[in-house]
Amino acid sequence: MAGSTIAEELAVRPWDTAPLLDSVLLSLRELHGEQGARYLRQAWPINERSVVDVFSRKFRGPAAVRYIAGLGRGRLVGDERQVVVDLFGNAVRRLLRLTSAIRPRQRTAVFGDLKPEHVYLFGHRLTFIDPALQWAAGPEPDLAKLFGRALLLGFCHHELRAERQITEGVVSVLSRHSQSVSRGDRTDRAARLREVMVLWLMDTVNILSTCLSAPANLPLTSNQLALVAEAHRIAAVVERVSGLLVGSASGLSLLDAVFHEVEHSALDLR
Repeated sequence: MAGSTIAEELAVRPWDTAPLLDSVLLSLRELHGEQGARYLRQAWPINERSVVDVFSRKFRGPAAVRYIAGLGRGRLVGDERQVVVDLFGNAVRRLLRLTSAIRPRQRTAVFGDLKPEHVYLFGHRLTFIDPALQWAAGPEPDLAKLFGRALLLGFCHHELRAERQITEGVVSVLSRHSQSVSRGDRTDRAARLREVMVLWLMDTVNILSTCLSAPANLPLTSNQLALVAEAHRIAAVVERVSGLLVGSASGLSLLDAVFHEVEHSALDLR
């Protein structure tokens, strides 16, 4: 594929995080609108790759407790592994309660697996690969995966300044997007923002638990190894933010509180 991925671009020019993410969302505007819904109405969705379905398969049912307890075995050592397991357990319990924040209406077509690695930039043209079409109440599943995976790239970046730039870029785009939707309905706008955050945490838990549950003798990619190395910090962020989401804060005040926790964790645990 010609060009470089958005993930690669974020790594080398993190100061451009906001315009890079904006360009991705702008390219998907028709997909997320009525035209995309009409065109794809008869298409078969790939629901098994949805964030909520993956989360439910991992963390609902009697095997979930044992699955969480085994995370990091052979990859994390001693007290660190137990801390990560405890943080994960707290976050998962809260996220299971927060599934009600996912609106049930199925009227919007979403890309479904919108990782920065799945978008190539060549000149001024974007090319998207490996879609996993799903139906949702709005574009929130795509926003959550794009923003959440961008934040993970920041967590794993070797420079603190770059991490801050990526985080600030994500906050900027998410804040602008939140204020641009449902202009006349503050309650709906707050519900959409909360949904993005719940899906972001679920997706982060999904990907990190996949890395931490892999057998110790199974080779991981460099990106997966980077996530394992930052497992404590990522788990702490997820646990702290999940606590905010079960609280009473909403809208932009919730957004401010959430990203204060993200930045606080970066300084505390980096």
